[in-house]
Amino acid sequence: MMAALLHLSTLFSLLATILSIAESISIDCGSTGSYVDSNNVTWVGDKGFVTTGEPMKIPDVITKPINTLRYFPTGQTNCYTNIPVTKRQKTLVRTKFYYENYDGNFSPPSFDLVYDGKHRDSVEITESLLNNEETFYYSELIFAPANESISVCLIRTSPSDNPFISSIEVYSLDVGMYADLGPSEGLITRQRTACGAKESISYPLDPYGRPWYPLGADDTLADLTTSAPSIDITGASNKPPEVVMSKASSSLGESIKLSNLALPLTGLPVYLALYFSEPQTLGRTQRRSFNVFLDETQVGSGPIIPIFGKATQLVLRDVVATSGSQIVFQSTGDSVLPPIINGVELFSISNSRNGGGGGGGRSQSSGGNNDFGGEAKNNGGKKKKNKLPLILGVAFASAFVILSSTFGAIFLRKRQNAKPQSNTTPTTSTENGTGTGMSPLVEQQFASDADHSYVVQDDHH
Repeated sequence: MMAALLHLSTLFSLLATILSIAESISIDCGSTGSYVDSNNVTWVGDKGFVTTGEPMKIPDVITKPINTLRYFPTGQTNCYTNIPVTKRQKTLVRTKFYYENYDGNFSPPSFDLVYDGKHRDSVEITESLLNNEETFYYSELIFAPANESISVCLIRTSPSDNPFISSIEVYSLDVGMYADLGPSEGLITRQRTACGAKESISYPLDPYGRPWYPLGADDTLADLTTSAPSIDITGASNKPPEVVMSKASSSLGESIKLSNLALPLTGLPVYLALYFSEPQTLGRTQRRSFNVFLDETQVGSGPIIPIFGKATQLVLRDVVATSGSQIVFQSTGDSVLPPIINGVELFSISNSRNGGGGGGGRSQSSGGNNDFGGEAKNNGGKKKKNKLPLILGVAFASAFVILSSTFGAIFLRKRQNAKPQSNTTPTTSTENGTGTGMSPLVEQQFASDADHSYVVQDDHH
């Protein structure tokens, strides 16, 4: 009986692992086996997700997962497939690229990415990122998958450049986050800034895996820290982390101007999210009030008045912006205190429901400043069917068998105790019920224009 219970406990641990995989997964491209990093994130190798390309271990680099990669010397399109996600739930997918002259050519490649056959982004790595383990390029998308698995395809755009990839990370977002994103749309991250922060912020401080980078040096701004014991973020549906909302940048004059946006000169329809929280308790004569503009378009229906200890969120989408655009925060006439900003997210909209959109812009580096700078086919053969529902079905059926065997054994033993004359000893099944032929996933675990714009405002004044 104890053996059966032990096997049952192991089985439920397996179920928990599988369910957690469905919520998030981190793939170390070019590696085998699995490991847990310093943030308690489990990484798995890429076997079972890709059938083409060559794995490579980068000499003299020890930091995981950037010490391995997979490059693709042949084929126009090479795809990772069967990556588990939650159907129709907002999902963040991030791909990272650490070149480090792995091929000896001293020539970082350029290539395109297509997420799930719909959302396209471009990767353009510069030589300035060589020999720096702290800096890498990444591409990031937020969207709602139509199925229970997604693909990430690397598209060759130059005959002399071999696409490569270092890692793939997937995080499920909570219901309500980025709620005004259409079912066929995607948000390609252009910039995510923690104003007033001194260093980058990411998981686990942001449980949704979003990296936030400092605004960078600016002699027209002052850094502020909240005096509130905690920040209530329920007023911001995108759930910026509390640590981001605890810092702010304040103007030394009457306005803040954020420029050098990570957008192309030709412009793209954008999704802009701004986050505010008043860092200090204001006296009766003190007032902080300001308007926000993206170029000539006002963000929100009126002045922003941040609330002490609470987060306020403003969203503007479908306005076309360029690398020359500016986000301007301008004090109102009755404001005593200058404008502030706690956090900024800027995305281009892929497959915008109002037309236009798509990726095609620069990928981002992990630098700490304001400058972030057709359906693909799988060359790896026939796409594999997602095995997650089958695994869950087998596991739950096995659990039922083990429970039945265990309680049956208890019942027989009670009958045995009631008839001491019997020489028959009941047998208890100790089969763990996990079966054979587990999927590779389980094996790895265990080895547009301004006329159409509109604004969404989340505030609780």
